[in-house]
Formats: sequence, structure tokens, C-alpha cells
Amino acid sequence: MFRKTIRVAVAAFATAALAATAMLTACTEPPADPPAEPVETHDYQIDMTPYETAVNTTDSAYLKLANKQHPLGRDHAPASISALPAELTLYGKEVRLESTAALAAEALVRELRARGYNDIAITSGYRTYDYQQGLFNTYMANEAAAHPDWTQKQCEEKVLTYSARPGTSEHQTGLCIDLISQKNVVLDETFAQNPAYAWLIENAHHFGFILRYPVDKTAVTGYDYEPWHYRFVGVQAATAMHKSGATLEEYLNTASPN
Repeated sequence: MFRKTIRVAVAAFATAALAATAMLTACTEPPADPPAEPVETHDYQIDMTPYETAVNTTDSAYLKLANKQHPLGRDHAPASISALPAELTLYGKEVRLESTAALAAEALVRELRARGYNDIAITSGYRTYDYQQGLFNTYMANEAAAHPDWTQKQCEEKVLTYSARPGTSEHQTGLCIDLISQKNVVLDETFAQNPAYAWLIENAHHFGFILRYPVDKTAVTGYDYEPWHYRFVGVQAATAMHKSGATLEEYLNTASPN
């Protein structure tokens, strides 16, 4: 009986020692890393080698906000500007963008073409302050002619729903493009009926672009729905906005709550 008691005590001591060792090990060894989130992949049809560095940039400069509350100065311009290949623009006209955004835009349109959306072209990119001033004045004159009984203020309020005052246009950043169908060369909501639009909504972020003015975000962006207007921010930010449904304003406000 006495020997049995000793054996039980020794067994209990051994069990306690093992438990203590396990606890000590747990305290001294670093915790295991949490499982990594799966990386989103995309089946590109084109060779992305020339474009990978551009589309994957995480430089905060590509999150530059230009809107009615955050105007740009008259002299603001991209540090470097490149012309897009003429075969990717409407009628081969010159369209320029900030150089990194230009590479990303080229990749986007070449991918569209590779997937059979051969009618899609880029119709506008970088605009200077003075160009935007002339465009805004033209729209004002058009509204005045269409509504002879309107005051200048009424015309201006209407124009501001679809065009920006000089200094508040994203085009001055050189980071956005307007896409157009060569079968319907009008920038209006009919672009959303083009089969390419559905593909863009699901895939533009793989090239670092976001739909800048969604249909249900006018109160946030200050502009009506523009299914043709895409803004370059880089794949990482574009993917986050794609997943959350956030606009650039909302994304920046979440990232920098102060």
C-alpha cells in the first residue's frame, strides 16, 4: 500500500512537472504568426511585365485628392508626363498622363482589347488649369443658351454637377482617364450599357484604377455618376476601395481620421 502511494505521488509530480514545462515553453516561445490572408490574383491576358512596377505602386502621391474642397494651384502639374500610345486613344489624338499612371492606363486598355472590348479608347487625361477654365466657360455658355431664363448662378450650379472649376478637376493631377466607346463617341451614362463597363467594375482595380464617381455617391464626391471616369491610385488602394465600396474621399477619411 505504501509503495502504491509513492508511485501515485511520483506520477502526480511528473504530470505537474510536464505541465509546468509546457507553460514555461508557451511563455518563452513567440506566438505563431496568424495565417496570412489569401492574395487576390488575376488572370491577365497580356504580359504585365512592363507594367507591374507602375500598377503596384504604393506611393501616397497617387492618392492625391482634388475636388471642390481640395483645390489645386494654377501651376500644379505632374512631375513627369507621358503621352499614351496613339492606337489606344480616340482617333489617335494626343492624351497625356502622369508617367506611372500612363503605364497603368496602357495596361488597362490593352487588357480590354485582349478580352475583345476593341471599341474602348481613352479620350482624355491630363488637363492644365487654363484648359479646364476654357472648358468650364464653354459649359456655362451651353447652359445659358439652353436655358435663356436661367441666371448665371443657376447655370453655374448645373455645370458644377458634371464639370469642375479650374483647380478642382482631377484631370489636372494627370492621374485619371475618361474612357469612351468608338461606336458611341459621347461621354454620358450610356457608357454603362457597354459590355466593357461590367468588366471594368469587376477588374479595373487589378490595374490600380477605381470608378471615381459611382452612381450612389454624389453626396460624397460632389459629382453626378460618371461611368466613364477612372482614377489611378495603385492596386493596393484600388483593391481596398473595390472591396469596401468606398470612394477616394471615404478611403482617405478612414485611413486618416484626423
